[in-house]
Amino acid sequence: MKRRVMMAGMVGGVLTAGNQAFGQSPTTRKIPTRTGLAQLGLERSWFSVIPLASGSARVASLNLSGDFLFAQTTDGLIACYSAESGQRHWTANLNTQTLQPSPVSVNDNMAVAALGQKIVGLDLRTGAKIWESKLEDLASGGTAMNSKVAIAALKNGKVQVFNIEEQGLDTCVSGHSAETCRKLKPNIGRYLYSWKSEKAITSRPFLNEKLMAFASQDGKVYVASMKERKIIHRVGTNGPIRADIGFYGVQQLLVGSDDHKLYSVDLFDPENEATNWVLPTSAPLDHPIVVAGDDAYTVTKNEILYAINAKKGTENWQLPIGKAKLLAITPTKLYGVTAEGAMAVVSRADGRILVTPEKSYHSFGVDLKNYTTRLSNDHNDRIYLATEDGLLICLRELGQVVPVPLRDPKLPKFGTTPQEIFEMNEPKDAPKKADAETPAGETKEVPAEAEATPKEN
Repeated sequence: MKRRVMMAGMVGGVLTAGNQAFGQSPTTRKIPTRTGLAQLGLERSWFSVIPLASGSARVASLNLSGDFLFAQTTDGLIACYSAESGQRHWTANLNTQTLQPSPVSVNDNMAVAALGQKIVGLDLRTGAKIWESKLEDLASGGTAMNSKVAIAALKNGKVQVFNIEEQGLDTCVSGHSAETCRKLKPNIGRYLYSWKSEKAITSRPFLNEKLMAFASQDGKVYVASMKERKIIHRVGTNGPIRADIGFYGVQQLLVGSDDHKLYSVDLFDPENEATNWVLPTSAPLDHPIVVAGDDAYTVTKNEILYAINAKKGTENWQLPIGKAKLLAITPTKLYGVTAEGAMAVVSRADGRILVTPEKSYHSFGVDLKNYTTRLSNDHNDRIYLATEDGLLICLRELGQVVPVPLRDPKLPKFGTTPQEIFEMNEPKDAPKKADAETPAGETKEVPAEAEATPKEN
């Protein structure tokens, strides 16, 4: 049953009222006190410092990838930390001025960053630059990588693909000259090919060894085969897609559109009625979709937080939150922060306000106004915040010494095909399935003019 948490006359101001008073407070604390955090059910896990290469530099972004937290500054410096211990592993200065750097991605050996019109591969152990290539346009939607390629989403609507696999001449076809082999086997960091949408890409793409998916402001979700190097299907919405997509189960892409709807798109089969659904919302969706267990959370342009059953595509509850930002999701709570730096705590079960911003700020003294870089954590239950001048903190729930992942670690990785899941569960001595049983989406190509639309609830 849907539950709308409106709390007339009160909730309209729960996360917004009294904000002017926060900015007038004479007290400014750089690090919240242990006592104040404890009253919110939180404690400091660690804190550190983000180095700045110049006096005018400021912290611009935080993002998580794998086990690492990356901080980027406006003058092109990247600092890599252990997300759980806070240990700084390395810093790399890419000497590129940018106010909005793209998120860093990692595989087992390399980190990839896109700043301005360049993409750079860094040694994951040391931060040393391995390669650098020029992008066709400004990076706008982030990066992703697997063991063979790295990709960057661009303002002109393209996704460019770059080789990151060491390819020696010994892998070349017998009989080719060394010069021919160099042409056939591009060097590491070499541009390979691209896919093109009609408008800018501002949401982060997905990539595994077999498939890639990206969403564009042209209103479409694209799924491509990495092996075939072709788009295998497209799913159309009726409005631009601006924010990061979410991932549920092994095959459902959760996509928010400007057409006032949230879509579940099956990565393998856009005609699957069991996994494709559409949920109408009160306004355009321009915030990332964060998935925790079977729940998905997003915020509409008119500042309503939606809690959604990701499997069924039904609304659990909704809550007006003003300019507040979702920071982290724990097994029972949501933690958010207002634009003015006051924290709020919300029950995951029903959307009740457990701690208001006013109480957090005035009674508990937790003031986060200086922490202007605020990560919306879609990996686990940790809270990561940074000040413009480089103070970085990680908060956790009291006593929660081991991070709680938002995705069940026992599940196969997102994008695992039905055939791969079958093989995982198949007894080792059982006969193999016929080669003809290829998962949907592996070889099926949809013509450019054909678009699938999920079934609306």
